Amino acid sequence: METLTIKKRRQPPIKSIEKYLDQEVMSPEKHEYYNGRIRKMPGSSYNHNKIGANIIIALGQIFETNQLSFEVISSDQKVYIPKLNQVLYPDALVVYQKPEFWNGRKDVLLNPILIVEVLSPTTEKYDRQDKFMSYKNIPTFMEYVMVRQDIKEVETWYREETHLWRETTFNDSGEVKLTSIGISISMDKIYRNIEF
Repeated sequence: METLTIKKRRQPPIKSIEKYLDQEVMSPEKHEYYNGRIRKMPGSSYNHNKIGANIIIALGQIFETNQLSFEVISSDQKVYIPKLNQVLYPDALVVYQKPEFWNGRKDVLLNPILIVEVLSPTTEKYDRQDKFMSYKNIPTFMEYVMVRQDIKEVETWYREETHLWRETTFNDSGEVKLTSIGISISMDKIYRNIEF
């Protein structure tokens, strides 16, 4: 009688957050960290990158013009969620007044108030579900902005109470109201020079 040998699938080694951060500094690619496991981030399209840049430029101009105490930061900024021991890369984020960093590391932020994700076909489900659930564990996090890149559509989720989020969808033209930071940004600025 033959015996069937089943090979166990090899799991990637569990790493400490410190080891992950040391490796990430040297890596040409981005990786997110999930309590010891590392996940490579997919590349992004021109529209994805352009929309992210448009949002960062528009927010930066509004903050500077109105002398607001907010800072907008690009997609290279890591966000650490201590409750989950997780490190994520949003497409853009906003901090109110002073940024707080994990263990004094300037590359690992703790206190975003608003997070932007530009949705991609391969990551939309993850951004809408798992990533949003993770972000909800950040005490300062008040608003999630999901931006489509295939059509003009922006969805915001604003935290009204601890476990109560209000969803608003904006289509075509007009203004996207960002309640957490008390401003609006035009759809035309978000989708400037984007061809669908």
